[in-house]
Amino acid sequence: MEWTIEQADPEIASKLAHELDISPLLASILISRGMNESKEGSAFLHPSLKDLPDPYLLPDLDKAVERLLQALGKGELITIYGDYDADGLTSTALLADFLQKLGANVHTYIPHRLDEGYGLHIKSVEALAEKGARLIVTVDCGVSDYEPVNRAKELGLDVIITDHHRLPDYLPNASAIVNPKRRDSRFPQADLAGVGVAFFLAGGLRKTIRDKGLISAAGLPELTSYLGLVTLGTVADMVPLTRINRILVSEGLKHLSDPVWPGLAALKQVSDLNPNHLVTARDVGFRLAPRLNATGRLDSPKPGLDLLLTRDPDRAQDLAAILDEHNTKRKQLQEQVVRQARDILDDTSDACNFIVLAHKGWHRGVLGIAASKLSEIYHKPAILLSVKDGLALGSGRSVEGFSLYEALNQCQTMLEHFGGHDQAAGLGLAEENIPELALALGEIAVREIGEEFEQPALRVAAEVGLEELNQGLILQLMRLAPFGMGNPEPILAVSKLKVLSCSIVGQNHLKLRLKRKGRILDTIGFGLGDLLPDLGPRISAAIRPLISIYRGQTTYGWQVIDIKK
Repeated sequence: MEWTIEQADPEIASKLAHELDISPLLASILISRGMNESKEGSAFLHPSLKDLPDPYLLPDLDKAVERLLQALGKGELITIYGDYDADGLTSTALLADFLQKLGANVHTYIPHRLDEGYGLHIKSVEALAEKGARLIVTVDCGVSDYEPVNRAKELGLDVIITDHHRLPDYLPNASAIVNPKRRDSRFPQADLAGVGVAFFLAGGLRKTIRDKGLISAAGLPELTSYLGLVTLGTVADMVPLTRINRILVSEGLKHLSDPVWPGLAALKQVSDLNPNHLVTARDVGFRLAPRLNATGRLDSPKPGLDLLLTRDPDRAQDLAAILDEHNTKRKQLQEQVVRQARDILDDTSDACNFIVLAHKGWHRGVLGIAASKLSEIYHKPAILLSVKDGLALGSGRSVEGFSLYEALNQCQTMLEHFGGHDQAAGLGLAEENIPELALALGEIAVREIGEEFEQPALRVAAEVGLEELNQGLILQLMRLAPFGMGNPEPILAVSKLKVLSCSIVGQNHLKLRLKRKGRILDTIGFGLGDLLPDLGPRISAAIRPLISIYRGQTTYGWQVIDIKK
């Protein structure tokens, strides 16, 4: 892998370091991430809820609040209609709990991934109308569901859509469409997660109720109590952890570290996180979110939503155990699909720059994460489809610089439906159209990228000496957290290192003892065991901080990301 060492202007870095009272290295990293001014850097280093924007900058938020107030006043049955992933479940739980605390008559509905699929459905709308619903509020879905919204109107139901997905050519005829990606949006960040949109809807409703004196300020639910949910959904949906999302997640991680919601506490416990453990965005992405997602991937998402909403600690423990069991099965199914897909690709003599594979036995619930793994391995966009009764349903993941959504948009005549983001999408089509789709997507990729997707270079923040690697430097770098999409963990390069010892430990992990100018450094490279035969006596290493907490004790070290001779 190629390394790209980011270099900031030394004079600008020195000036920024002085103004912010930080090290030149930290200042250089801020500059490389687009923050040349002290005001921008200070806001990044000190994220504050005070800097959140006015919710009413979102399009149609005023219409949504007005209709919700009407429903509250009349005691109408409100259905919160969500999605089966972590973003959708946290969005649903947030809005349902908030409205219930305002005294609303609230019901929740999450479609079944395998039986119904993503989004608002005509049959679901009809069933909700029969149960007496007068208002449907979608969260994390709905912006492309033109016909179901029309059907709701025919049945006398109003629909408020809150969503964050890419907009179709024509918007549904809803009472309000709250989506920061709308062209007429004045909201300062378009890439909120679905739960972020739900949070600002709750914020706008709370503000209006307070300003109109409908409920005393003391009687209104505190929005900060929902920041744990917001963080869980935001990190899980892999939106950029910058600006508004950074503020929400920075504060929300504090709530996840000491959760008051029994469901979040149980989820943390079953994920092997110590009750006193300070939760990181990485913990959310790799431990909490996969378990919350698991039941919706394999079966009914109801246990996941029940976990978030329950106030009974014992029930929360039981539900968390169910999620953990489903997550274990999910990993097994995912590994099976990836293995079978790799066997197919290895047996295919034709080189392709866009992976499109279909199989009749694949579980639809794991196709998205399996496609993500294939995309990572082959560095190509990947779509995996499960075929049944002549219909292929599945998910795709892309690589940096190539919009999967736009590619599918150019192929929509071959598809029954599709939707999603630049990097992830879901789709359905007739089985007979799969070869045509694969050919078309390959041609689009060649036209836009070329014959082959280039392996992205490893972004290195700076080159440092071995003597600089200490606990103080780690604590400096951690001021840039939380890390995730749009704000990756800083990687440093250290050169001219003598290899004193090297061995493989655990599951193909590379343990190294390195030396330079009398300083010795012990490191670990997770999953890098295959590099052992090619190691020379001297190497350069790309490393990142590694913080471990065991039995309340915190240790600071360094993890090797890549090695060059």
